[in-house]
Amino acid sequence: MRMLVRVRPDLRVANSAIADGSMKEAMERAHERLKPEASYFLPQDGQRTALFICDIPDESQIVALLDPFFSNLEAKIDVFPVMNFDDLRAGWAQLARG
Repeated sequence: MRMLVRVRPDLRVANSAIADGSMKEAMERAHERLKPEASYFLPQDGQRTALFICDIPDESQIVALLDPFFSNLEAKIDVFPVMNFDDLRAGWAQLARG
């Protein structure tokens, strides 16, 4: 299932990780694990934020994929199922068949 994963690292931990270079490594490892179709990095509500759009076919994978953010960056993480426009069209078609 296509998911939006929002990662907001703890400010102090992130500052330290940037200073020692481990933030770069953490984001590169995240890309290797998640294989996102898109990723964005932005300030949100005054915090560093990473957004990843990725396929997570089995919900049990969430633990292994996201735990490094909890363990290494003390991050707040949100996971949302999302659709692209083609998915939305398919959903509308299913509604029409009712």
